[in-house]
Amino acid sequence: MPFVQLWASLPSEFGSLFRQSLGWLYARNIQIFDGRYWHALLPHRPETPLQVHWLWERLRGQSMDVAVYASWGIQTQAFPFAPLPFSLQVDVGVFGTGRHPTTQMCLIALQSLQLQGKWLLDIGTGSGILAAFGLSQGAKVVATEISFRAARQAFRNLNSVKKTDWAVIICDLASCLRKTFDVVVCNIGAEALMRLLPDLSRIMPKGFLVASGWMASEWRSLRRALRSFGLKLTSWQFLNGWMGIVAAGQPTANRPFEP
Repeated sequence: MPFVQLWASLPSEFGSLFRQSLGWLYARNIQIFDGRYWHALLPHRPETPLQVHWLWERLRGQSMDVAVYASWGIQTQAFPFAPLPFSLQVDVGVFGTGRHPTTQMCLIALQSLQLQGKWLLDIGTGSGILAAFGLSQGAKVVATEISFRAARQAFRNLNSVKKTDWAVIICDLASCLRKTFDVVVCNIGAEALMRLLPDLSRIMPKGFLVASGWMASEWRSLRRALRSFGLKLTSWQFLNGWMGIVAAGQPTANRPFEP
């Protein structure tokens, strides 16, 4: 896909500033809806996520009433607020309400994959929202969580989907697992993802990694890490300073990585 789709919502008085910024990024096909909603296409380059991050920070310096979403490799028609096909209970202090940008990007990425009959691993499941979504799409699901409290919440939410072929395991990342999976999804920080990457060749010999949980400022390091472990980027998303990716391939282990 040669272009990056960019969506933005901003007060109308910042329209001239935004249009000027889009010109610096060589945007094309600029459209405006209802005075405050914008859509444009950007050239796809390795540094485009950082350029979008710069654009978002420039607007946020002027107003808090700003939202910026960009995607490459995933077709989107509007801002990515995926409806949940199930009810969700979330205790105070357990991550995973469905409203955080990283959760939204993981849901959009999972929607783009064929999950029916596939084995899905959700690492650091929190409330179980991503595991429950995969289960509702016909996947067989294993969810790991280091917190007993969060694992108990995930168990309740997965049980409410009324399907079989799922399990919640108390485990640090994937250290306790011996099974292999077709799709691995993880909404975790950059440091945790770096620890997980060497393990992917064992738990996902071939398949898709769906990951989010880090800021766009960490893009360069994560892109190099994915490449060094034999993963090919197939799509990325940006939402209000946060990033998410889908990568495919046959991960390799014990590859040196220089941050």
